[in-house]
Amino acid sequence: MTDARPMTPSRWCIVVADAAGPEWLVADDSHAHWAPVQYCGFGEPTTMLQKALHRAGRISHATRTVVTVAEAHRSRWQQALWFTRPEHRYVSEFPGWSSVTTAAAVLSIAARAPDALVTILPARCYVVDEWTLTIALHRALSDTILADGIVTLGMVGADTDVDENYLLPGASNGQPTVAVSGVAQRPVEWVARNLVRKGALVASDIYIGRASTLALVLSKYWTTVTHMLLEHLTRSTTPGVENRVPQSLAREALRVAPRMSWDRPPWIPLRALRVAHCGWSGLRSPRAIDRSVTSQTNSLHASSRNRGCKSSTIEHERAT
Repeated sequence: MTDARPMTPSRWCIVVADAAGPEWLVADDSHAHWAPVQYCGFGEPTTMLQKALHRAGRISHATRTVVTVAEAHRSRWQQALWFTRPEHRYVSEFPGWSSVTTAAAVLSIAARAPDALVTILPARCYVVDEWTLTIALHRALSDTILADGIVTLGMVGADTDVDENYLLPGASNGQPTVAVSGVAQRPVEWVARNLVRKGALVASDIYIGRASTLALVLSKYWTTVTHMLLEHLTRSTTPGVENRVPQSLAREALRVAPRMSWDRPPWIPLRALRVAHCGWSGLRSPRAIDRSVTSQTNSLHASSRNRGCKSSTIEHERAT
């Protein structure tokens, strides 16, 4: 007998590591150098990029994780991507072209697996509670949520959040997701606090949808860019070789694309899944980074004290 059960769609992740953003001092041997914040660990050996890769590994197989990176920072990401197939790396000549490299990755996945479930994860972010985020990602990948098309995760904010973008929610109409009526771009603090009180959610830049749906939206809003990228990928994609987005193509793509979408994918999702507060930060400014560094330092100190108390208790029990 033939098994008539429908095949489960494959899950793919695109980790965006070439987004433009602030830099931070990174200790390197006996020196300190400025580097994009996604290559920083804030006192830990694991960088934000490596944490994003671990996040991707919780919802998809490592062989279906692709990464967008910039050639200019190769020394920062090459070692972290040792397990990533070369053809799953989308390399631009300069940082800040993540919208183009992300689009190339989406189109490439859609060409081979149109029914695949694709999650776009930013590497430039900080998360305190990974468990809450992981649960939300798995929930967003369910058929019930994806029936809404492209979905984003909206984080419940806190008064301490600074320099974030905010999703303005509309009606839920009894659905597990809420409509997004607009986006407030890094409002001043008193406006941000007022938005949070009214139910606004911190934008995560995490997008989830079927590969075919994402590609369709790309072709609708970035018609010329999509055509250019498809032609380039058809000519240049080779197993065992990195996918490079040449400078000439990126410049032409950004020239013909709407200016508002230069620094982010050209899709604004219609619906958002509300995620409980998990200490999320988009690390969009030095001030936001400083808040996260302070949070990380306090957490490490608290963990160290707890370990010390536990050790003392064990020794006391042994003594008695």
